[in-house]
Amino acid sequence: MDLIIFIVALSILVLVHEFGHFFAARRTGVKVEEFGLGLPPRIFGKKFGDTIYSINWLPIGGFCKLYGEDGDGKGGNSFNHKKPWQKLIIVLGGVLMNLVLAIVIFSTVYTILGVPKETDRVKIISVSKNSPAEMVGLKEGDIVLKVAGTEIKKPDQLTDEVLKHKGQKIDLVINDNKLVNVEVRQNPPEGEGSIGIAISNTELVKVPWYRIDEGIKAGFKEAYFWGKIIAGGVYKMISGLFMGQVPKDVSGPIGMYEATSSINKNQGFLAVVHFFGIVSVNLAIVNVLPFPALDGGRIIFVLYEMLTKKKANQKLEMIVNNIGMILLLGLILLITVGDISRVLKK
Repeated sequence: MDLIIFIVALSILVLVHEFGHFFAARRTGVKVEEFGLGLPPRIFGKKFGDTIYSINWLPIGGFCKLYGEDGDGKGGNSFNHKKPWQKLIIVLGGVLMNLVLAIVIFSTVYTILGVPKETDRVKIISVSKNSPAEMVGLKEGDIVLKVAGTEIKKPDQLTDEVLKHKGQKIDLVINDNKLVNVEVRQNPPEGEGSIGIAISNTELVKVPWYRIDEGIKAGFKEAYFWGKIIAGGVYKMISGLFMGQVPKDVSGPIGMYEATSSINKNQGFLAVVHFFGIVSVNLAIVNVLPFPALDGGRIIFVLYEMLTKKKANQKLEMIVNNIGMILLLGLILLITVGDISRVLKK
């Protein structure tokens, strides 16, 4: 069941992306030769108007084939004969649709579950395995009332108080005034706090059905939040590559499937939906990177046309994109091998 959810969700994300190109192409008068569900070889295809709508054997994603995108089209309905600003709209169509989808997903989830609101309660949202917090019985959902005698109402307060006692033990008052004595590690593992907990003072607050605007507002905020996080992570990863650092914590399809399965098991279906909202934001940001074979790579050639008032060399663009696709597939293969290796080590 988890595999079906994963394939369907990923296919929807890619199809929405391709529909963005399809819609923008149609609006700018470019002929769409084929819009496919799944990847070739083709199982079935039916032509409506100028477009073949097909179902293909590989059940992941889809594609949108534009007339003249390889530089061999003729006439006003050809992509390569459109003005640069029209090409830019078509190329950016997929990215924009992924952002729209993410906002719709986040808005829907928050409208159903409740809107995030800051409170004066600091809750433990996760506990690291084999951490001091786990050793003394702290668990997800516990409310931290006091740390070393200081009343806690904000996450920063808890963090500051804990850091004052590195290498020592401190008293935490949780829930109904239960006292817990926990060790504060001097050098915690990377990605873990000094006592091994993640905390938040944000809780989901139900809103009346007629206040759907609250859910939509929260959806925009969530998309912006994850956009900043993902963009920052991508920048850090690319900067690290130039410095010879191998990227860590990068997952491919297998890693995403594992995450989907784990989230569905532990948090439920709506959490999976929310996760794919994050993936949709990620897909938008990665696709806009100026790398050949991605939308960002095509944008570079369109910007060249805008600035120079000359058409880009179609053969060069095709060669660059083909090389980029080979490199991209190679990178996906390496990441997948890393995912498999990690799974086998468990």
